[in-house]
This record gives sequence, structure tokens and C-alpha cells, in this order.
Amino acid sequence: MAACAGLMGVMLRYLGFWLVLDEPLEHAAAVVVMGGGFPWRAAKAAELYKGGWAKEVWLTQGSKNDRDRDLEAFGMPQTAEHESGQWLLRKLGVPDERIRILPQPVDNTYSELKAVLGYAEQHGSPVIVVTSKSHTRRVRVIWNAIAGRKVRMIVRSVPREAYDEDHWWRTTTDALATFRETFGILNAWAGFPIAPRER
Repeated sequence: MAACAGLMGVMLRYLGFWLVLDEPLEHAAAVVVMGGGFPWRAAKAAELYKGGWAKEVWLTQGSKNDRDRDLEAFGMPQTAEHESGQWLLRKLGVPDERIRILPQPVDNTYSELKAVLGYAEQHGSPVIVVTSKSHTRRVRVIWNAIAGRKVRMIVRSVPREAYDEDHWWRTTTDALATFRETFGILNAWAGFPIAPRER
């Protein structure tokens, strides 16, 4: 019993390290900015593009959520994240003709990666997917589940998006991120029995 408890303690201790995945870079058709984490994900994509790692930058297009609709009800103007990302990429030196916005609106990691996969099948691969540190392992697991060997993907993290993988239990933000990502991975391994809520 004590051995099991000790093993569980060690696994929890290193769970944050396991969640963070930075795969070796190689030249790709595109670098993809996953939704969320503005402005750092777009900035990292611009850095990779300017470093010669990708021919284009792709932005996913989030669908309207409850918060967007609530703000619109009060007449508050909204700027979609992919539009802000496009603006920042231009400002950081990515030519307009090298920026593509994926046409299919998405509202979760699974639908986002499905959209990237479909676009990559038509417009080239491999792709480099840029996301937050704690999110990288789940992106890899979901991609493996939906893409198999059809399209190659490289996942890279954004160091500026704060996540202390060495001490993830010390803040509620990191602890919640760790458990959310771990649950998402387990859900993917189980074949996605728990679906996101319909909007």
C-alpha cells in the first residue's frame, strides 16, 4: 500500500513535466496558431516563420461563445481573436499573402485540430502547431487519435505562456491547467466518450 502511494506521489510530482512537449523542429508547410493565448502564440508563430521553418502561418477561427454573445447583447464591439492574430502577424513582419485563416469555425481543441488536419490535407504538410506549454501533450494525443499517419505534425510550446511544470501544484491556475489537460488526455485515450457542451 505504501509503495502504491509512493508511486502515485512520484507520478503526480512529475505530471507537469510530462504534459510539456517540445518536438524537434523541421521545415514545414505552415505554422499553426492554436486559439487562445493571444498575443504570445501568434508572436511565436511569427518567430518560426521568420526563422525559415514554415512557408505560411495559419490561424484557426474560433466560433462565438457565450461571453461573445453576452457582450454583443450590450452593444459592445468585438474583435475576433484570429483578426487580432492577423494584425499582430503583419506587425511582426509576416507578409499578408503568407497568412491564412482556416475557414471552419471551431470551439474546442478536438474540432480545432480536425480543421487543421482537413486544411493540411489540401494545402500541405507537415505543420508546426504552436500552443501553451501545458496544452502540448494533449494536442499530440488528440492529433495521433484523429490523424494517425495521414499528416505529420510537430508540436511546439510558447515559453511566454506561464506554466510552472516543476511546481504545478503551488498555484490554482497551474493546478487547474494540469488537471484539465490530464482529463482531456484520458478522454482522448478512451475514445472521446465525454463530448463538449453544444453551444
